[in-house]
This record gives sequence, C-alpha cells and structure tokens, in this order.
Amino acid sequence: MIQKAKSLLLKFIKEKGAIVGDIINVEQFLNHQVEPLLLSAITEAFAEILKGTEFTKIITVESSGIPLATALSLKLNKPFLFFKKKKPITMKDYFEAESYSFTKQVSTKLYLSKHCIEEGENVVIVDDFYANGDTHKAIKSLAEVAGFNILKYIVVFNKSDNEEIFSLLNKNLLRDINNEKQ
Repeated sequence: MIQKAKSLLLKFIKEKGAIVGDIINVEQFLNHQVEPLLLSAITEAFAEILKGTEFTKIITVESSGIPLATALSLKLNKPFLFFKKKKPITMKDYFEAESYSFTKQVSTKLYLSKHCIEEGENVVIVDDFYANGDTHKAIKSLAEVAGFNILKYIVVFNKSDNEEIFSLLNKNLLRDINNEKQ
C-alpha cells in the first residue's frame, strides 16, 4: 500500500504539480482540490504505517490536514480533532501555541479546546507537509501542557532531515523529482 501511494503521488506531481525550490505545489490533487484515488491510497498507506500502534485519536492542523485525518478516521474508526488557527467565541477553555507557516510565511496560533483531549491520551499526528518543524514544535508544546502523548507523526511530504517523521516522500526523493522535471 505504501508503494502504491508513493507511485500515485509521483504520477500526480509529474502531471499536475510543480516543485520550485523548496515549494511543492500540490493544489490540483492534494491540498486544495483532492483526488479521491490519491486520498484513498494515502489513507491505506497511513493505516499500514500505524498498524500495531495503540492510540486514541488522530490529530491534524487546520486546514490541509483535515481531508487526510477524516479519511484515516473513517478507515480506522478513530476520532480525530484538528488544531484551529482561529479561536471561535465558543471556545472558552483552551490550550494555545504559536506556529510559523513556511508556505504562507506568517505566524499563527494553534488552539485546542481542553474539552477535546484528555491527559494521558495517546495520539498520532497526520498532515500534508513537514517543512522546517515549527508546526511540530507547536504541537509538542501543546502536548506538554495538555498532557497527551504523540506516538507517531505522519506526513505525505517530509522536506526536512528529521527522521522521527514518517512520510511517503522525503526531501531526497523530491529533489530527484525536481531534477527530472528540469
């Protein structure tokens, strides 16, 4: 399943994507428009990576990770929650941490309702990209104050050297794709 997802990702990147420097444009198939065949393959791959991992929740960050978390939640019958980037007026008790978005080039706060997580919960994080680790640091900060445990961090694209991050495509493979396209 992992190889199928990698092959499909490579196909979509070559046909509909673009890699310019450190920026990977996947808006036509993953994080703006979502291709169901690709989402299904990624979900199967993530489920395979998580096989044998005992966790209670899937967590992602608003908004690009939501389709991935939704599909995985349905596949594994596990609840998911997402860190909000704007605090709604209904959220009275919350944890917050600051994160910098590499793609958007802005700092943002991540909010987590205290009513949606329990101390001691074991969670997995899923997202589309891992770039420079700022979001990861913010999530780890939230885990420390809220008392939940991050068992695995899984992304579609890992653009860093962080080997703790499970990914379908890493920066070396992305560099090879970019070289092929030129």
